[in-house]
Amino acid sequence: MPNKRPAIISAVLTVILLIIFGVLSVFTQMLVFNGVSESQGMTAMGVSLVCQGVGAILAAAFAAWLSNLVITTFNWNNILAVIIAVIAGTFLGVLISFLSVIISIPLVGIG
Repeated sequence: MPNKRPAIISAVLTVILLIIFGVLSVFTQMLVFNGVSESQGMTAMGVSLVCQGVGAILAAAFAAWLSNLVITTFNWNNILAVIIAVIAGTFLGVLISFLSVIISIPLVGIG
């Protein structure tokens, strides 16, 4: 039975980094949606934030799973496993976040 502490640490750090990226994403969307009507802009940002929230949960679960995998299967050091899992989980979350922004724009009829 693997130790759960590295998995929890990697999941929490991934979520914290994705929250920071989500805040930056919202500010960027506010600037991009400057000429759009308020209802369309708010709907697009709402859809994007919901997708980013789901993506953050999935990325945190992936980071926890990956840290446990590399510790148990490959016998890595806990610190190295957490660092690699946080990087991979954050990259996955940022990719999902970017895709959510791309999907939310045509979904509400902007463009």
